[in-house]
Amino acid sequence: MALLEKIGHVLTADITKELKFKKTAAKDEYELTFVDHLKKRRSIYVLGKKVHFSQAYLAELIQEAVRSCPSALNSQSSRIVVLFGDSHDKFWEIVKDVQRKLVAVHVFAGTEVKINQCQAGVGTVLFYEDQKTIRQLQKKIPFNAADFPVWSEQTSGMAQYAVWTALAEAGLGACLQHYNPSIDSAVAQHFNIDQSWLLRAQLVFGSIEQKAEIKQDPQDNERFRILL
Repeated sequence: MALLEKIGHVLTADITKELKFKKTAAKDEYELTFVDHLKKRRSIYVLGKKVHFSQAYLAELIQEAVRSCPSALNSQSSRIVVLFGDSHDKFWEIVKDVQRKLVAVHVFAGTEVKINQCQAGVGTVLFYEDQKTIRQLQKKIPFNAADFPVWSEQTSGMAQYAVWTALAEAGLGACLQHYNPSIDSAVAQHFNIDQSWLLRAQLVFGSIEQKAEIKQDPQDNERFRILL
């Protein structure tokens, strides 16, 4: 019984010190933890162009975030297109043109407002997954052939989250969009995208013109299980 009580005390201490990410006395009280940075990432829908970073700096920040992401068997299947200036504006004009053909007239007004909000940002990151790389891996390791498309989606998700969080840490707002696959052909044709690249998501970013609303998270006991 004494041993169980001791174990329980250790587990409680671990939960208090580690899972709640409390700082030790040796650390600066203003030091941010990794999770603090993750919490900065929110969906910001009202974006602007008041960004003091250069395009070169933002492009390198995005690339470095993707380079730092893991991928199954080091496949590195993610492909990234970063759009600024006229390219950013043209992309959202393409989205608008495609949606105008697909959405009912009485619905399109609301759709156009949402697209215009995206276009008001300073840049867009297009996340692709290279299907040629995936097919090569399927051929090389046929036993896992069915798994590689799944792992590719996981790889893309990690890249999206890493870039989004890196931008948030830099004080920029962003929101993730999924107008694919309806826009794939028009976008590929205009920007000369490789045919083997499959568009998975679009992350638009810019200055934060309106903060995210407070979100209500599900109860922890509905999401997590801690087993001993």
